[in-house]
Amino acid sequence: MRFIPDTFTLKEIARQFNRWAQPASRASPAGEMHSATETETILSAVAIGVTTGTLGILFDLSFAVLIFSNTLSDYLSAGIGFILFSAAATRIMVGLMSSFPGMVADLAGIPTAILAWSTGMVIRQMPTTATSAELLVTVIVTIAITSLLTGIFLWVIGALRLGNVVRLLPDAVIGGFIASSGWLLVKGAFEVLTGQKLEIASLLSFSQSISPIQWLPGLLLAIYLLIITRHRSHSLAVASSLIVAIALFYACLGFTGISLSQANTEGLTLGIPPLQTTWQLLSWSDLSQIHWQAIGSQWMCSGTVSVLTAVLLLMNVKGMQVVLKRDIDINHELKVAGSANIMMGLGGGILSFQSLGRSIMAHKMGGRTRLVTLVGAATFIVLPLLFSSWLTYFPTPILGGLLLYLGLSALTEWVYRARKKLSRVDYGLVQLIWLVSGIVGFLQGLALGWAIAIGLGIYQSAKAK
Repeated sequence: MRFIPDTFTLKEIARQFNRWAQPASRASPAGEMHSATETETILSAVAIGVTTGTLGILFDLSFAVLIFSNTLSDYLSAGIGFILFSAAATRIMVGLMSSFPGMVADLAGIPTAILAWSTGMVIRQMPTTATSAELLVTVIVTIAITSLLTGIFLWVIGALRLGNVVRLLPDAVIGGFIASSGWLLVKGAFEVLTGQKLEIASLLSFSQSISPIQWLPGLLLAIYLLIITRHRSHSLAVASSLIVAIALFYACLGFTGISLSQANTEGLTLGIPPLQTTWQLLSWSDLSQIHWQAIGSQWMCSGTVSVLTAVLLLMNVKGMQVVLKRDIDINHELKVAGSANIMMGLGGGILSFQSLGRSIMAHKMGGRTRLVTLVGAATFIVLPLLFSSWLTYFPTPILGGLLLYLGLSALTEWVYRARKKLSRVDYGLVQLIWLVSGIVGFLQGLALGWAIAIGLGIYQSAKAK
């Protein structure tokens, strides 16, 4: 089966490369103009790719901190390399196979939040005698299996042209799952910002035990991003906001007299050693260290990630169709994402798929070729390798602020704005699912959501008869 569309064959790749590699004759004014135009196009694509790639790196760093924390904090450096190299590989595969030139793939907040919670539960269920190496290997395998299963699910529904069938999942259940995942992101952000779990006891001692410089910059960044992304659509608004936030953070450090070494010691910056230069954290010798029983207990989370990924991917593609005013083959994009994640799952990588925000940002900046996506993917590899020592000074509050922004975005969409879009019954179900997830337990919230989905499905079938 051919995944690369006719407009981007290997023959076309070779022809374009030869055109770029061979300069026009200097004796021909037309040739000089043509060469200058192509050079400008390539330079523009490189600039856009580096910009979108750098922004993606910042968000993915926050996901790495979310997953590789607490028990796995010693492996944060390896975890960052693992996530960035996985994201780069998926960007390349999706960029080459997608029917839309300039399509950008990346990690998404909702599935990643569920994965982070799931890996945390896997660690809790492992025996106390488990070594740190066993913990890491089991977590990576949990992530890889979820990527593999999700990839298979996406490819099958795309191959059978069942993309729209996924949308039959009730909006109330989808909203409940997304709001629950948003709450997980908020809890994760709180832990990144304060170093404590979001509990009543930690809230009561909040003002005495935690310095404002640990959490205030992240909180202000999250609120500001919520406001500007709601009222402004400029593609560089988020990127410029992050640059300003980092500059302000270091200005605050200087104002308070905190040195860089002290900031590292107090957890205000990442303080990690240089990154591992490979995303591959598994080998055949590691198979004996995997705790399969702990992984098997997370089957419901893996299933939920697969279905939610399909729904979110469809929403992303349909959103791109509206914004870009062009048709995109949804079932083809499902197969593209499925193929990429099957490969990542087999290689021990993390789940990612077509991103609405990243793709539209690249498009609005003028990046409408596959070269932009490939340059962005290269940025994920080159920048961390060249400037890995700089990451040790990257502000932790900024990463916590990004997680908080993503979590609050999901909650405001389905807890606040959804009341105007859903019926009272559906809106009540959304709140029930995420409140059960937050108060009783995330797994219980998922079980309730699936029970509601099955019940509504049986009711609709009986009503149709």
